[in-house]
Amino acid sequence: MSTIGAKDNKWARRMRKASAYGPLDRALRQWRSLGSVRTGTGVKPNGDAMVYRMNDTTLEIGQGVNTFKGMVGLAGLFGLAVSMFGIKMAVILLTDFGTPGVLGITAEIVVSLLFILGGLWFSAIFVTDFFGYTDALVRFDRTRRKLWMFVGTREPIEMDWDSLTPVSQGITPANSNINAFRAVLLVDLDAQGDVKFEGRWPRIVSIGQTSLNEQQAISQYEYVRAFMENGPRGLPACETYLEHRNNLRSLVGFYGTLDQISGYRSTVDEQRITKIVLATLFWTVMSCVFLPFTLATWIAYRFNRVPKWPARIEAYAEEGGKMHPPDDACSQNRSIVWKEIPFIALWLGSALCVYVWLARFLSQ
Repeated sequence: MSTIGAKDNKWARRMRKASAYGPLDRALRQWRSLGSVRTGTGVKPNGDAMVYRMNDTTLEIGQGVNTFKGMVGLAGLFGLAVSMFGIKMAVILLTDFGTPGVLGITAEIVVSLLFILGGLWFSAIFVTDFFGYTDALVRFDRTRRKLWMFVGTREPIEMDWDSLTPVSQGITPANSNINAFRAVLLVDLDAQGDVKFEGRWPRIVSIGQTSLNEQQAISQYEYVRAFMENGPRGLPACETYLEHRNNLRSLVGFYGTLDQISGYRSTVDEQRITKIVLATLFWTVMSCVFLPFTLATWIAYRFNRVPKWPARIEAYAEEGGKMHPPDDACSQNRSIVWKEIPFIALWLGSALCVYVWLARFLSQ
C-alpha cells in the first residue's frame, strides 16, 4: 500500500516533507522511543476510559481526539458570525457612502471577499465538528497482527503492528516551560526516520488521551500491547468504558467535578473535602463562562455520526465473538444521583442569574 497519494504532485510532496514529519520535524519533535511493540515498558496496563468494545481477537479504542469536541465548532460559529457582520459592514460602506473612487471600491471588494472566504472556512469548522464523527476509532486485530485507523468516509488506514514504533511524545503549552503533556504514539517510519503518509494522512496512531503523568499515558499503551500479545486474558479490569453518545449528566458534570463530589470509588478524607469546597466555589463563579462550552459539547455528541467500519473489517472482528465493553467496567455515562442535585442547582442557578442580568443590561 502506497504511503504517498498518487494524486500528490512533486511540489506538494516536497512541501510536506519539509513541514510535516520530515527532517525539520525530526529535529524539533519531542519524542522518546519506548523500544519495540514486542518489548514491555514495565508499566502496569490501564485501559480505563479508552476502550469502546473488545472480544477475544479484536480491541477497539478511541484516539482521545474528542477532548474539545463542540468547543471548536462553537469557535467556528463565532467566527462565522464575525465574518457575516464584516460582510454586512463592507456592503454598507460600499452602498451608503457614495463612490470613494476606484481604489476605495477595490479595497472594499477585497475586504468583502476576505470575509466571505473566512465565513466559508469557519462554516467548515462548525459543520465538521458538530456533524462529523464521534471519535477516530482504532481497531487492533491480534490474529492478523494488524490495526486499522478510522479516517472518515474513506477506507481506513491499515498498518502492520510489528512494524510500528511506539514513542512517548511531549507537548509543551505555549505559556508554560515546566508542565508538559505526554501521549503515546504508534508511528510508521521509513528508513530515514520520517513519518510515512497515506495520502494526506500521516501514519500515526494516538493511544488514549494525553496526560501530565507520562506513566499514565504509557499504561494505556501497555494495555493495547498486552492485548496484542496475550489477548484479553490477564488484562486488568477497566473502571469505565467509552460510549459514542453522552447523557444529560455530561452537560452539568463540569469536566468531572461531579465525580469528585459524589465520591465515585473514592474515600472521604480532608484532602477530598478541600477539593470539593474549592471546586464548588470555582464553578459557582465560573459556571456562566463554561456552561456554553459544555452545552456545545453535549449538542455535538448528539449530532455526530457513529463511525461505521467496512464489512471486511467487521467480519474480521466477528471471528473473535461478539464485540462487547470490557468486563466489570461501568459506562462513562453515569446517572445523576440525589446528592449531586444541590450542586447542580447551585451552579446552574448562578449561571442563569448572570445571563438574566446580562440580558437586562444589554436591553437598556
